[in-house]
Amino acid sequence: MKLKAIILLILVTVIGVGANATNKITQVKSVQELHAAVQAMKSHIQLEDGKYKDLRVILNYSGTKNQNIIIEAKNPGGVMISGNSHIEILGDYIQLEGLDFNKGKRSKSEALILIEGKNNRVTNTRFRNYNEVGGVWIQLNGQYNRVDHCWFEGKTSAASYINIDVPKTGGNHHLVDRNFFARPPLGKNGGSAMRLGHGSMATFFCYTVVEFNLFEDCSGESEIMSSKSCGNIFRYNTFMNCRGALSLRQGEQGIAESNYFISNKGENNKCGGISVRNRKNLVLNNYFYGLSPKKGSVITFGAGSAPDPKRIAQGITAIHFPKTAENVIAHNLMVQNQGKIFDLVSDLGQRNKIFPSDSIYFFNNQLIGRASFVKTHTKPQNLIWKMNYYQGKTGIEETNGLIKKKLKLTKRENFVCVPEKLGKANKKWLKYLPKQMIERIEFSGVKEDLPVGIYFAPKGERGGLQEVLKKEDVGPSWKRN
Repeated sequence: MKLKAIILLILVTVIGVGANATNKITQVKSVQELHAAVQAMKSHIQLEDGKYKDLRVILNYSGTKNQNIIIEAKNPGGVMISGNSHIEILGDYIQLEGLDFNKGKRSKSEALILIEGKNNRVTNTRFRNYNEVGGVWIQLNGQYNRVDHCWFEGKTSAASYINIDVPKTGGNHHLVDRNFFARPPLGKNGGSAMRLGHGSMATFFCYTVVEFNLFEDCSGESEIMSSKSCGNIFRYNTFMNCRGALSLRQGEQGIAESNYFISNKGENNKCGGISVRNRKNLVLNNYFYGLSPKKGSVITFGAGSAPDPKRIAQGITAIHFPKTAENVIAHNLMVQNQGKIFDLVSDLGQRNKIFPSDSIYFFNNQLIGRASFVKTHTKPQNLIWKMNYYQGKTGIEETNGLIKKKLKLTKRENFVCVPEKLGKANKKWLKYLPKQMIERIEFSGVKEDLPVGIYFAPKGERGGLQEVLKKEDVGPSWKRN
């Protein structure tokens, strides 16, 4: 027995030494030393504090699930990347952490970071004021990659902060979470925080989740984020004083769930909510407060266009603006917004848009305000209203599913007012959604019987609205210290 114990002890010791050897940290203090460490395929590289100008690195080797390739700042935030820099992450299980991309100048329109491969991560990193020429800051390709606890601000050049190209099959399955986004007006198209696909990818399933991010004055253009692919989820985010809208632009089966859309800038603030196009999208359990959209409404339903021969010739989706139909709007709360809440004929007649939206299903919403809430077409649009309560006026003919009632509000936190509970919600909105879409919803009302209106999840749990996010809740840890 003693001999077996000695052999086991030796075996454990050897394995431990081997593991420590593979995790040996290689410290570098210059661009040249970093290049040498990468060429030697070191698994854990630490950058000493300092400025790293014109850093151009290609990482084409891989780690494993249990041992990632790590390239990090020795002291998070102490490594500034500037100049004409470009990093390509082509392998798998590579983690980039603790860097500060700041005040650089690129010579051509290329991503600061190109991510391919699988299970890669960019975390605890700041990106700001990297302009001179256009181009995205992170090109997020591949599968199962993550961008988290990062900070994006100050982009005055064209293109999004993050762009995702979607494959024909398999999806991306990325996670973008706990980041901060701010952006000044660009003055033209191309100023969104994130774009998920583009016109030629509108029918491809991306399956990316964007959650627990703070968008504060992220006002680059009319689309805060533009979803041009299918199956994406936007949940638990806070949009504060953003002069634009979350745009479910071209894909199907998108989910906007348990987000805050808030403005405290008073009248005519140009802040919007959600823009809905195409089919079988879901707007669920969101809170909208103090918004005054520049055009459209708090939730806007875009008109559809006819097939375009020019687009067919280019090999991209023939219909630039798909017909909007079969969308579900459920368990949302609208408080003190200006103008229309639902515009069901938005942009009809513009840019060859000839088909108004139809077959829109409204369940268990609460609407509070002074202006009339709904703008519809003169022709029937097959609108279904079930268990929606309102205080004010609707602007349309009375229907059983729109119930007028004085709604007493209780303050929950700054800019968040909650009305009284109004009885058991109608769950038949679920029948309008595909089964595979329902499986991706976290809202507790899918399985539980909840009251009409929005639902707040218990602290620390998912499935409902959380607290309004603040800057100290997101972004790099070193930025919050």
